[in-house]
Amino acid sequence: MRIFRTLESFGRSRWAMLTQGMRRLLLRIRGLEFGRGLQLEGPIRLTSPQRIRVGAHVRLGKDVVLGAWPEGRLSIGEHTYIGRWSIVLAHQSVTIGDDCLIAPGCHITDVNHGMAAGERMRNQALVSRPVCIGNDVWMGAGCSVLPGVTIGDGAVIGARAVVTRDLPPNAIAVGTPAKIIRYRGDDRPVT
Repeated sequence: MRIFRTLESFGRSRWAMLTQGMRRLLLRIRGLEFGRGLQLEGPIRLTSPQRIRVGAHVRLGKDVVLGAWPEGRLSIGEHTYIGRWSIVLAHQSVTIGDDCLIAPGCHITDVNHGMAAGERMRNQALVSRPVCIGNDVWMGAGCSVLPGVTIGDGAVIGARAVVTRDLPPNAIAVGTPAKIIRYRGDDRPVT
């Protein structure tokens, strides 16, 4: 009981700062490379943290999963936000630029199973192609970015969209598969 009173007197903001510091310390001990000002909204999950680089002033939501295979590399730019329950996996290479907003529940991966006929799916070899997300990209809740995709700077992707092909800079894309409906700064629809 005494410890609870001590925690109350300590103050919630001080407790939150202490928790942030402890989480960052544990991440650094595990080998995660990150810049100044990393903010964690709650616990996150990591695979091969020594293969992951997180820029300065990045904010990661609760239960974000960041993973890299032993030969993979994951890089997240500065001032980027990744919302809770999002998953980012790098088998070969996933790069996320600066100033990106990735809403909750997004899935970004550079790997998929092969689909050759005559062989069981679970025995298929993994097929990997790099993913590159430019600067100032906004991805709505529940988006998926599949292997081999490059998203240009300033692109906006609507909620629940599945990006299967490259998107040029400033494109606004929605749907499954994602299709460009217009460009930022231009209200005319794409024909």
